[in-house]
Amino acid sequence: MSNTSAILSVVPVGSAHRVQGHRSVALPGVTVDILTTRKIELQQWELRRLNDPYWRLYWPMQDGGVVEIDGVSTVLKPGTVYLIPPRTTFSTTTRRPFSKWYCHFNLGPAADRASPGIYAFSATAAHKTMLNELIKLGAKPQSVRFPWVSIQLVSEFVKKLPASVWEQQRLDARVLRAMEFMNQHLGLKLTADQIARHAGLSVRNLNHLFKEEVNQPPMRILLDYRLDEACRLLRHTDDSIEAIAETCGLVNRHYFSRMLRQYRNASPAAYREESL
Repeated sequence: MSNTSAILSVVPVGSAHRVQGHRSVALPGVTVDILTTRKIELQQWELRRLNDPYWRLYWPMQDGGVVEIDGVSTVLKPGTVYLIPPRTTFSTTTRRPFSKWYCHFNLGPAADRASPGIYAFSATAAHKTMLNELIKLGAKPQSVRFPWVSIQLVSEFVKKLPASVWEQQRLDARVLRAMEFMNQHLGLKLTADQIARHAGLSVRNLNHLFKEEVNQPPMRILLDYRLDEACRLLRHTDDSIEAIAETCGLVNRHYFSRMLRQYRNASPAAYREESL
């Protein structure tokens, strides 16, 4: 017998809509934002302590590439797919010319807080079918608007990640609320008071909670979010540096350049040039 007292409205009070029932399952939303997906032939692949705000998926077509993280080298092997979470500092070298399929993507502010590292998975026949479909699409790029299969391929490997990768997400709900609010309003001139009110805290308690949970003040986290989005736009769009600064709430090109040099060790122009 159903419990009628558990019936709830799923629309706001006062709304013209009428939707009532039992919410038996409620899961959080998820995001897969594909920034770019390509196959590349590499004669040389020398990256030095690269650190970007998005995920990388590498699928080597042949031997030759090496990724180094914290002094540990991983030789990229065909038939194996590698995921590198955002903010993982790594370097690369080449033993010989090689080719790889790669994808840059984001999973949203919560999932992008994954533990740094490199995670390897064997590719199945089904995965190879997806990759072959992408390669066929790549042969006729003018007729392709949305390579949806790239989302499917990324999702297949993300769901294989161990639970330990997501341990950093276990934050106080008020901190997560504040972080989501900041991430959704990068272009606004947010104050600590606005962020605190959205999280249901005083500014003092907000600062204390952030220090306790993420060891940084909220305004520093906000700056990181702004720089992350700015870096993403530098790498994956043709927007001007001035437009990117404005979009990301970084005041102007001068301030943007100063913050990027201070916290990412590169000027906007140099960061963009690296991607080319």
